Amino acid sequence: MGFVSKIKKENREKSAMRSLRACCNGLRFPLVRFKSSSIPPKLTHVPNKYNAKSSAFNIKPQLPDGLFYHPAPSALDPEVTPKAFLPDNDARKSSELYYPEEKTRISSNLDNMPVIFKASTPKSYKLNREEIQEIQEMRNRGVPRREIKAKFKVSDHFINISTTPNPETVAKHQKKLEQAVRRWDSRTKNAKLIKLKQEVMWKRDM
Repeated sequence: MGFVSKIKKENREKSAMRSLRACCNGLRFPLVRFKSSSIPPKLTHVPNKYNAKSSAFNIKPQLPDGLFYHPAPSALDPEVTPKAFLPDNDARKSSELYYPEEKTRISSNLDNMPVIFKASTPKSYKLNREEIQEIQEMRNRGVPRREIKAKFKVSDHFINISTTPNPETVAKHQKKLEQAVRRWDSRTKNAKLIKLKQEVMWKRDM
């Protein structure tokens, strides 16, 4: 049975090749010689009808007819390590002979790099006891967090670990949770109960 199927497969391939030769019989293909003068021009950028700055990540190419040299954006040489990834004690980092084209590559592509609108700034957690008490009083009065963070230059995480929430706010959240629990059906209640039992067993290391 396997021998017969193999013969049928070979016959199908031969008939496909004959039909392909018959279709391409009247066509003429130009001969391309790979010389230095016949190499296609390099495509410097992908032309499109959108704004290159505001639509940098929404590129819809509209290339003209022809051949272009557009290689993959990979490293020129896998053995070359950029200077930004070299340790400080490496002699190649301060050498001008090692990877000299790095500056030209960065400067030529600097306009195409995304703009960093908001960089991460270091937070200062050096607060004394009086300042912590003032933060607690502001939370008790219902002062918004953005005002607390702007005044003391701290983060939400520091406010959570150094002070306790406003009792009125906790009561409001608890009331909302109780209202949500009343709307649960039987399947949701059983699932929540099973999850609570699993958490208790996990804490008891059972």
